[in-house]
Amino acid sequence: MRTRRILIIYGTSYGQTAKIAEHMRAVLAGDGFDVVVANADAAFLDVDPEHYDGVLVGGSLIRRRHQRSIRQFVTRHLARLNAMPSGFFSVSGSAAGTDVRGPADARAAMEKFVTDTHWDPDMMTTVAGAMAYTKYPLLVRWVLREISRRSGGPTDTSRDHEFTDWKQVAAFAHRFGCVVSPLTAPRSTARLSELTTR
Repeated sequence: MRTRRILIIYGTSYGQTAKIAEHMRAVLAGDGFDVVVANADAAFLDVDPEHYDGVLVGGSLIRRRHQRSIRQFVTRHLARLNAMPSGFFSVSGSAAGTDVRGPADARAAMEKFVTDTHWDPDMMTTVAGAMAYTKYPLLVRWVLREISRRSGGPTDTSRDHEFTDWKQVAAFAHRFGCVVSPLTAPRSTARLSELTTR
């Protein structure tokens, strides 16, 4: 039986989505899949879903929008993505919010992306990202610190603050592996109830 191939393509602004994509790669590789990770922003990007058994697309949410590069990828390969196992993970600070409005806004932005692109992924989820203060331009750092302060979040701009739930990330990757290859049983079912399967 040949090894199933999975493509993880992502867009990132400050690096957390890339880190999450790599974690998913490690999880799926551990489950026996051949996994390729690619940055959608790369000028030389020329990956074709036709050569894979499943595709995961991830993007970070900045000002309620995902990267143009992942939107272009989904639009370009829409027919193929809708005909094969595919999944979407949307990364944002809003997903980590303790106020119900934050996670609700993150989910609404995720739903808007798939609606606007006419994509129908088998699975999708929001993932808490990071507050990368040390990587932000000065003005952005100040604005986000004030927003974080008002919502009770971290305000120490001398370091970055990670909110990602790595168990949730691993569970999502395991579950997607089961969609691509139903004979693959997830090693961990932690927090599967938080995932959206379509």
